[in-house]
Amino acid sequence: MYSPKSLFRLMMVCATGITFWCFSSTMMLSVTMATEPQSQAHQNKAATQGTKASQGKSSDILVTVNGKKLTRGEVDEELNAQLNAFKQQVPPEQMEKVEAQIAQMMDKMRDQKVNEFIEKTVLMQEADKKKIKVDDNETNAIIKNYESQIPEGTTLESVLLMQGMTMQKLRDEISFRLRAQKLIDSQVKDPAAPNEDALREYYTKNKERFVEPESVHARHILVKTDPSDNETVKKQKQNKIASIRKRLLSGGDFAKIAQESSDCPSKTKGGDLGTFTRGRMIKEFEDAAFNQKVNEIGPVVDTKFGHHIIQVLEHKPETTKSFEEVKDQIRSTLQQQARNKAIKEYIDGLKQQATIVYATK
Repeated sequence: MYSPKSLFRLMMVCATGITFWCFSSTMMLSVTMATEPQSQAHQNKAATQGTKASQGKSSDILVTVNGKKLTRGEVDEELNAQLNAFKQQVPPEQMEKVEAQIAQMMDKMRDQKVNEFIEKTVLMQEADKKKIKVDDNETNAIIKNYESQIPEGTTLESVLLMQGMTMQKLRDEISFRLRAQKLIDSQVKDPAAPNEDALREYYTKNKERFVEPESVHARHILVKTDPSDNETVKKQKQNKIASIRKRLLSGGDFAKIAQESSDCPSKTKGGDLGTFTRGRMIKEFEDAAFNQKVNEIGPVVDTKFGHHIIQVLEHKPETTKSFEEVKDQIRSTLQQQARNKAIKEYIDGLKQQATIVYATK
């Protein structure tokens, strides 16, 4: 079951796009908008407005930014489309609880939309003043890139529909992002590169971030069981896994036998599960994998999924990366943090210069 916090984050990321992506030449610069900490007074004000707005009419004005208005109806129409798309991803047995959680978070999500509107509006109004434009070729190039990532047999339009969006809304969003990126690039200077002392200080204070947890690379063969299996079927499956293990101990090709006999989808990869850390697998399987010698054919392990035979291909202990190994990564992180801070300060400056009037009822 989703926790309220994780549910809100999932809905916002998957459905509403609370992260404003500034498209640089590599299309990788991100600035979190409307999720940055606000002053306590602002938070209280927004919370109060959200509660009051939730009881209002669709024509109620939630906020006005330099004369541009946002109504409750506009917010709710967008939210409902996105929430309906999100609900399609929720298993039926969880729907009732998820809907109850959504109902509790509607005011918070509405406030989020108000904050998005404010920041988008001040950015676009400033871009208008600076006469910053984008042409169709720029927009089409990004759409073409999106289309190239769509699985065969699926269209971008169908994917957008599942997300509660239309092609026109996507084009408008891309146009906004491109114009905002151009505006920010023209107004915000790149920060100075951090020096060696700053890099070492970050490494020392954040050493836990560079810990590589203990991990194993393993493959397995599964004979699936079912609670409804009768005694005869249970015996047959036990005999099957025992026979498979005997073949492996006699030198049989693990990958080939997995492809022939395993009931796990990993059979297509010869039973290979890749590398995983603790906490990723069911406990019985994890305990066996992390305590087994490399390359040995382990004993049969029983889990709720069935009977397993595990072979550990590699076992890495927990390690901490050295400063030299992560120095470039730290430099990139600090530069990005400095740029994000500068961008936030620029956007905050635009908001301070704007006339923003919130709903009073």
